[in-house]
Amino acid sequence: MGTTYTSINNHKRFIGFKRLFMLNFIAILAGAFLITSIAEGLLLSLMGHVDLGVPRIIAAMFIIPTVLGLPFVFLGLAALLFAQRMGKAVNQPVQELMQAVDKIRQHDLNFSIRYDQPNELGALCRAFNILRAELQESLEREWRRQEEMRIMLTALSHDLRTPVTIIQGHIEGLIRAGEKRVERLERYLPVLESCSQRMSKLLNDMLLLSSLEQANFLIQPQPVQLRTELVSKAHLYQLQASERGHKFHLRLPEIETHVLLDWHRVEQILDNLFENALRHTLSDGEISLSCTYSPQQLTLSLRDTGEGIAAEDLPHIFEKFYHGKGQQARQHKASGLGLAICKLLVEKQGGTISVTNHPEGGCIATFSLPLHHEYIAA
Repeated sequence: MGTTYTSINNHKRFIGFKRLFMLNFIAILAGAFLITSIAEGLLLSLMGHVDLGVPRIIAAMFIIPTVLGLPFVFLGLAALLFAQRMGKAVNQPVQELMQAVDKIRQHDLNFSIRYDQPNELGALCRAFNILRAELQESLEREWRRQEEMRIMLTALSHDLRTPVTIIQGHIEGLIRAGEKRVERLERYLPVLESCSQRMSKLLNDMLLLSSLEQANFLIQPQPVQLRTELVSKAHLYQLQASERGHKFHLRLPEIETHVLLDWHRVEQILDNLFENALRHTLSDGEISLSCTYSPQQLTLSLRDTGEGIAAEDLPHIFEKFYHGKGQQARQHKASGLGLAICKLLVEKQGGTISVTNHPEGGCIATFSLPLHHEYIAA
């Protein structure tokens, strides 16, 4: 409303300026025409009397050119006035445009041209402002991409350095082992396998993250027996938790249901959340997976009894390559990609995800996905 009112006022001022100038210009032309007519009458009067005295003829010789020249003087003054006013009207937007060009050369795009009159120069300035905003958005997007690439390469080199160093050290140990090579090989193989799996997972996570950031990433829902799939997945989680000395609990509704889901992507979310819970759960701890669903929504929650998340880390847990600043985060080395991947996978399916500290200790990760399904009795 304020912008419209200002535009109307500017338009009125512009029209008023044009009317005033036209009235002045018409008055000057009328005056010039009147003076020319008087001069012409005087000239004819003087030429019509042959008995004019010498002084009167000499006076006419000076007066007539003067009178005839006055219209041109008035026209010159009118042209000068017009040029002066037009110069003032054009000077401001031209100066702003020149200053804007200098700022762009210095990579400064935090400005806007204030000239906004309803004329051709105003239209040019508005178009320039639109172009500047689009250029700023494009450059900022490119700068963010370059910064993310720098962080990614730094994190990748950091995370790969440790397993590569371990593998290199063990290979050198085997080379120098001599007769004890077979004995050392039995001890080294599990370590080498663990390091290779760590590097493989890191590279796979990087590839998945890169594909998730593409606009053409596809989610492919298919009919899934939800209870059956969750029971099967929970069995694997229970085995892994037992190896660490933890207990695993599964809480599901009793009724089987067929749902349309991209189960492969749901598994990737659950695997990342479970791996995170397993890494942070204290000895003799517990991990539980619960599921609730309605005709519109599926909700899965994974809770652990670990040390929880430091308050300073909570706002950043979904950021790529974020390792945390708290003491707990420093004790558990990870790539910093798991939760970022979970968030992107959930959002690609139109859902939401949250990770918070549980009031009774540990933390709980919950994500919800929209559903289209029919209930089928077990």
